[in-house]
Amino acid sequence: MDAAPSTGIGTVRDNAFGLASNGIQASLNTNVLKSKNISWSFTTNFSKQSSKITSVKGGAEIVVLSNAGSSNYVLRAGEKIGQLYGNLLLNAVDQLDASGNPYIAKNLQANYVLASNGWVVDKASKQPFVTPAKVSFGDPNPKFNMSFINDVSFKSNFTFSMQWDWVYGSHLYNQTKEWMYRDGIHGDYANPVTIDGQTGAYTAFYRGVYAQVQANGTKNYFYEDASFFRLRNLSFAYDLAKIINSPLIQRLQFVLMARNLVTFTKYTGFDPEISSGTSNSAFDRGVDHNTVPNLRSYQVGINVGF
Repeated sequence: MDAAPSTGIGTVRDNAFGLASNGIQASLNTNVLKSKNISWSFTTNFSKQSSKITSVKGGAEIVVLSNAGSSNYVLRAGEKIGQLYGNLLLNAVDQLDASGNPYIAKNLQANYVLASNGWVVDKASKQPFVTPAKVSFGDPNPKFNMSFINDVSFKSNFTFSMQWDWVYGSHLYNQTKEWMYRDGIHGDYANPVTIDGQTGAYTAFYRGVYAQVQANGTKNYFYEDASFFRLRNLSFAYDLAKIINSPLIQRLQFVLMARNLVTFTKYTGFDPEISSGTSNSAFDRGVDHNTVPNLRSYQVGINVGF
């Protein structure tokens, strides 16, 4: 917490926040099939967790800069931990703020139109309208996480394992995309937009997304749904020990494994699962800033037992 300048101390480490956390964890394990030759087991894991700031010392509202770049988090009593704080691009010309007032004054609304990409744009300049005031974008953390794990064995020689992971309701701030907009090198610059009946790949729009109100400012345009469904693990193994039938070798298993083979997501960045913020931070977890994605990997192994 910031201390009064008269104390000669910049900040004081203190218990500044009251926190509350709750959640659910559940697991289902079942033997789907059990026969002389085949064994199939299935496991489903479910978790749902939420943390909220119940109080801030002195009733203050604290805005914290992400370690990943220029994105801001707001720490405010009554709100979830990790909410991003920034300016809004509008989805309707007559859109209202939290107080019920129009963001664009009624006498100026005729100067704006809803473009074909869903954002409100100035008819003349082709630049998007961005609110001067900052608001919270909401909770970036997932609504729930699930895993689906199958393990199958056949005649004790062949085994197969597969795990799918489902993360639903999470969000990421695509800082990588924002800075590519800044430099004019993102592929979106080639995408045409229809504004007031005229269609073109308007540089003014894409540059305006980055520069309007505050250059490099946090804007909801780059705040994306990061839900995903991913094939996390896939493995095959075959044991040749019984075929060889050697008294010296009890196990000779060849294994082929793969990770992160397929991901289904609407997120436009490299990986919806990454975070570029501070390691192990309770709040700095919702920004993607040029972070190396989870890699698709393959492994071949052999297990030998005597």
